[in-house]
Amino acid sequence: MQTVWKVNGNSKLLLFFSGWAMDENPTAHLKHEGFDLCTCFDYTNLETLAIEQWRNYSEIVLVAWSTGVWAAEQVLGKLNLPISQAIAINGTPTTVHDETGIPRAIFQGTYDNLTAQSMQKFLRRMFGSATAYNAFVSSIPQRTLENQKAELASVLSVDFDTLETGLIKWDKAIIGIEDAIFPPQNQMRYWFSRRDAVHCVSTLQIIKLPIPHFPFLNCTDFFLNQNSIKD
Repeated sequence: MQTVWKVNGNSKLLLFFSGWAMDENPTAHLKHEGFDLCTCFDYTNLETLAIEQWRNYSEIVLVAWSTGVWAAEQVLGKLNLPISQAIAINGTPTTVHDETGIPRAIFQGTYDNLTAQSMQKFLRRMFGSATAYNAFVSSIPQRTLENQKAELASVLSVDFDTLETGLIKWDKAIIGIEDAIFPPQNQMRYWFSRRDAVHCVSTLQIIKLPIPHFPFLNCTDFFLNQNSIKD
């Protein structure tokens, strides 16, 4: 796993787990006032040297998007970090799952057919429109296709049917009802069943918004407040 830092000498950390194929560039425009920022990406493996740096902060706000929801649980779930708020966006801890994630056949097909052209098509679907995609081009991730495919292979190797989840107490689950990558109905199935089945997460807020899979294009920050979406 790779990490990129923006350190301003704050005592609080915004810890962001991004999605598959990403790096720090697509979310570089987002504000994080009052926080240092650590962006995590590339889940080819989940090993990181950043844990001791994370321990230096008195408060951590966790935001995880897409495959980052799974990665965050696996990396942070058994660490005793001072997480004051945890927000999941357009993802679940069961990333590859027919009922509560991205259906396996679709995920496998993305891997089997990955080319520069199919990646571009994926990104357009992720943004929901060609206009939104064109606005994103200047912030495209600087990763090789081979590296992105290796990350896919690592996620596919996980047995999500038996994977332990619920390792983080999520405060909010934000579901984009226009998500064309991570089926909204599967997201809702996971989060509602999780909230209803486990008493300790009965306070989980499940928020449905009219946003595509990539939720940050018209966003001012990392969904930390009610006014995150620009008009």
